[in-house]
Amino acid sequence: MQTRIDIIRHGEPEGGNVFRGRTDHALTGLGQWQFDQRIARHRSAWQRVISSPLQRCRQSAQTLAQQLQIPLHIDERWTEIDYGDWENQPVDSIMNDPAQDARALWEDPLNFCAPNGEPVVVLQQRVLAGWHSLLTDYAGEHLLVVCHGGVMRVLAQQLLQLAPQAMNRLAVPYAGLLRFRIDHSEYQGQPQQWITLEHLDGNDLTP
Repeated sequence: MQTRIDIIRHGEPEGGNVFRGRTDHALTGLGQWQFDQRIARHRSAWQRVISSPLQRCRQSAQTLAQQLQIPLHIDERWTEIDYGDWENQPVDSIMNDPAQDARALWEDPLNFCAPNGEPVVVLQQRVLAGWHSLLTDYAGEHLLVVCHGGVMRVLAQQLLQLAPQAMNRLAVPYAGLLRFRIDHSEYQGQPQQWITLEHLDGNDLTP
């Protein structure tokens, strides 16, 4: 049996280049166009859509699920990391402020936590819990997950067994898409899952 899970990042949101974790910005017109274009490239016989509750994901997911007449599930485990005190602050100002010591975000990402924010390791644990739920609840289906760049990076790092630093070298542009195939089998009576990254579409989309 095979399960396919396509994971797409939301399009460009409002608010500019800020630390946007739980900050609930809507999409720009360009952002919705980016999402629509990527979906048009990879449209498949999806059987359900799973989405982060934040509106930059949820709105596109709702529209697509309605168009395709398939179920939509909102799951908070696919929400972006909480950046705490950095939420909605300009990225450049935080990264250039010596008092913030933001280097760990790049140098030791699995041990990173923004001030009063969510540790990356906690983010990864909840995302993996969401992933395993998909494989348990919807085995054999083709799913589309609409979520966030940070979510996609921590998931890919774990599934592909990459070095932690590789998370920040994986470019996930707005509306970037990963497609995974999971082959289910048994070995000595125990269930096994073989994961293949079938496709990565990381091209920037501009009109």
